[in-house]
Amino acid sequence: MNSIKHPAIFAVFIFFFSIGTAQIPKEVKKEIQYRVKNKINPSIAIGLSDSTGTHFYVHGYKNLETQVKADENTLYEIGSITKTFTALLLAKYATEDSIDINDAANLFLPDSIDLTDKNGVEVSLKSLSTHSSGLPRLPGNMGTASNLDPYVDYTRENMFAFLSHYIPRSVDKNFMYSNLGAALLGEILSIYKNKPYKELLQEDILTPLDLQHTFLTVPNSQKSNFAKGYMGDQQVSHWNFKAIAPAGALRSSIKDLVKYGKSYLDPENPLLEAQKLTTSLQFKDEKGLEHGLGWFIEQNIIAHGGGTGGFRTFLAVDLSGKRVIAIMTNSGSSPAEDIAKYIIDPKRSPLDVAKEEVAITPEELQDYEGKYINDGLGLSYNFTIKEDDMHAQLSGQPEFPIYYEGDYTFFYKVVKAKIVFERDENNTVVGLMLHQNGQEIPFIKTNL
Repeated sequence: MNSIKHPAIFAVFIFFFSIGTAQIPKEVKKEIQYRVKNKINPSIAIGLSDSTGTHFYVHGYKNLETQVKADENTLYEIGSITKTFTALLLAKYATEDSIDINDAANLFLPDSIDLTDKNGVEVSLKSLSTHSSGLPRLPGNMGTASNLDPYVDYTRENMFAFLSHYIPRSVDKNFMYSNLGAALLGEILSIYKNKPYKELLQEDILTPLDLQHTFLTVPNSQKSNFAKGYMGDQQVSHWNFKAIAPAGALRSSIKDLVKYGKSYLDPENPLLEAQKLTTSLQFKDEKGLEHGLGWFIEQNIIAHGGGTGGFRTFLAVDLSGKRVIAIMTNSGSSPAEDIAKYIIDPKRSPLDVAKEEVAITPEELQDYEGKYINDGLGLSYNFTIKEDDMHAQLSGQPEFPIYYEGDYTFFYKVVKAKIVFERDENNTVVGLMLHQNGQEIPFIKTNL
């Protein structure tokens, strides 16, 4: 049910890694196998590292059509995790060069742009990296030419044209997640160094950290490793970027993503001082949540998630416990970060394991058939019986079969979601609750 309009954020707030070793639990492997078997996710790759070593488990297909299996070298789009790399560039230049994270963005931009709020506070480089700049999530002049590849034609000229007429909201006051802000930071660093962002990233981050399988543009020699992206079982376009690249353009393998996470725990790391800066508290938002440069922080654990049209990823690093977890999937409709959250803290985030299908008669199914609506969100949900099976179609989405698990509850196999129907005192079905991705959306039955 997710939009594919922008790289997504998955801010996971964590207390501790409570699994004592990096061995991947059997129940996690079983759940991954179930999701692949039932076409919820084409593939899932997970990596764990701690004092016992580094372990990977990869299951499923990087290409459903040809049934080519994914492995540890398969490349996935990592979306907004790219923001942590852009932040690391800023921190490197701040610790080794003349730039300061508190410098005003206006210092680097054309005179036609004045990023100053109504109180006279200028947008700083730090505020761009902590989502406190007051800039919107996306620029208003992106257009709708290609929703399947939304950033492919958006240039620096487009960005600066939008910013020349934009007054930021209150700077350094509130958290407002901004792909535009992260992208602008990358453009500013490019202007500062007088080099393309791609070259800066390669020379100053990827090469020093020896990330040989992390790319903005996948080279021809690696294209066979690049997974196809999917929404449900439909293949979707890879996303391509110009000016928005610093916010979400990187592609990487599970091995490289874990390696990147481990670099934050390595005292011999050539970017040690820069990484210390990115992982230190830089902004506390109105809810008391802590932010580093490009990272979300809780109790000395840094985390970030990412998503594009056909991919979802997540990375967390426990700086105190010296542990790393990364998870990747080539599904834009079925995130897998719930598995990572379970490994991080099973008590707080129990694994929602797949239920077995329970038999239900066609006569019993008739109670649930009909149309349901959510007026507030402008959504409708239609349930029809076809060949003694229930099919569900949410407005704007394809129709899929759903399966009964008991207690008035049905589940999908193509996405990680379930539907709990509600009955009144007369045992009449009057509504439902859709549970997906941590959200609960109510619907009322219209044809009672």
